[in-house]
Amino acid sequence: MKSIQSKILLVVISGLLVITAVVSAIAVSMTHNIMHKDADRILKNVCQKEAAYINDTLGDVVKSAEVMEHYATTEISGLDALKDEVYRTSYVERAKRMFVDVALNTNGLEGFFMRINPEYSDGTTGFYNIITEDKEFKEMKLTDLYKYSEDDAKNVGWYYSAVRAGTGVWMDPYYFPGHEEQLISYVLPMYVNGELLGVVGFDMNFKYLTDRISSINVYERGYAVLLAKDEVTCYNAQKITETHNPHTKATVALENGMYLELRADYNDIQKEIRPMLSKIVMAFIVVLILSIIYTVIVTRRIVHPLKQLTYVAEKISTGMNAEDLGTIPIRSKDEVGTLSRVLVRTYDKIQEYTAYINALAYRDSLTGIKNSTAYTEAVKKLNQDINCNNPKFGVLVADINNLKKTNDQFGHDIGNELIIHTAKILTDIFKTSSIFRIGGDEFAIILKDRDYDNYRILLERMDEACSKDFITVCENRIPVSIARGVSLFNSSIDRVYEDVFAKADHAMYLHKDKCKQDIN
Repeated sequence: MKSIQSKILLVVISGLLVITAVVSAIAVSMTHNIMHKDADRILKNVCQKEAAYINDTLGDVVKSAEVMEHYATTEISGLDALKDEVYRTSYVERAKRMFVDVALNTNGLEGFFMRINPEYSDGTTGFYNIITEDKEFKEMKLTDLYKYSEDDAKNVGWYYSAVRAGTGVWMDPYYFPGHEEQLISYVLPMYVNGELLGVVGFDMNFKYLTDRISSINVYERGYAVLLAKDEVTCYNAQKITETHNPHTKATVALENGMYLELRADYNDIQKEIRPMLSKIVMAFIVVLILSIIYTVIVTRRIVHPLKQLTYVAEKISTGMNAEDLGTIPIRSKDEVGTLSRVLVRTYDKIQEYTAYINALAYRDSLTGIKNSTAYTEAVKKLNQDINCNNPKFGVLVADINNLKKTNDQFGHDIGNELIIHTAKILTDIFKTSSIFRIGGDEFAIILKDRDYDNYRILLERMDEACSKDFITVCENRIPVSIARGVSLFNSSIDRVYEDVFAKADHAMYLHKDKCKQDIN
């Protein structure tokens, strides 16, 4: 037969092995998932940050177009005036000068244009200027709007796309004849009294955006891409194809209808995770070894006095009395030797004391209601319910007004009587709720069932009771005044019990201030 020491060692060490293996696997899995989620979060944050920068740039172009649209529509005396060639020429020249000032203060611009509705002029009224490297403005030949059909997207799509939309539109990237770099244009229609005046637009160098995208770093082998409105790749920063192993990506919509997308390589993320996983595994191995060594040492210390206790128990079972027990050679000088002599007597006493202590542990000695220890247990259980379910409860926080003044004037005994009286009022009114004394003069009530449904009525009863109730001391009537605040649990905004309590506590202090104002 195996000794108790061998059995304990076998059970404990086996348990340690199983627990270590399970905990290690869980820890590795959780760490793996957490770090992957962290990688996703970092990627998303970087993508949002870079998208915000690009959107700010695009937004500047939009604002510049809106400035010109406002100028053009407010400076004109009327659409019919455009039929006068002299007025039309003067109006267009004034607008061009304004465009120059705006363009010089807008980053990334390559050109600007304004075209007048051909219904009020000829098909080439307006201007189109390209900004040179020397910040000069080169006049470009204008497309004759009469020459092409409205459905000719290639030649006049830039004009009629905005007109059909009735609002500003971003054009897809394109190459302008004689221009090496791709452009993207923002076109905004202009209306005067509901009638189309024409369009204004700004050309932006697409490279201004792609240079920013090229500078984005995504781990070692990650990369950034720019997707067109149809989510087809129109720019790949590192010219990397999908032959890599993409693990995760983050996509954010841009102001021009495109999408910025960052892609991280799975192997890069794994490279970040492996050192951490190795450290976790090594830590568990070290803990396991130390635990086994400790178990062996502790087991030996435990088993030896237990052998002595077993010897005493066997002697007691044979009918040996207390006097004879003292003659038994027990070498143990600790509690085990004492336990062998008082085991039976102590058992009965323990039963009595256990019942008594349990009754005291959760009751307030002054008022008889539940104490802060019981409150802590109740809060813990509620938080568990919040995580698993959607409990229906509220919190009422109550505080006795002027307790310190009462203690100072009449003594703490009278103050205690005021606390007891307050507790009685609360217990008389709130029948289906748990009432706790959580501080000297502070109470918390977790509203449930009928009290929860009828809390407004009960508050009125509480206020009414306080208005009538008082303590008489030496012909002095001390009113029972209670400041209170209530908050109901809302699953959409409250994550833990403490969120509900904080709102109730805040409401209580507001009510206390109101009480002070009413007195004054």
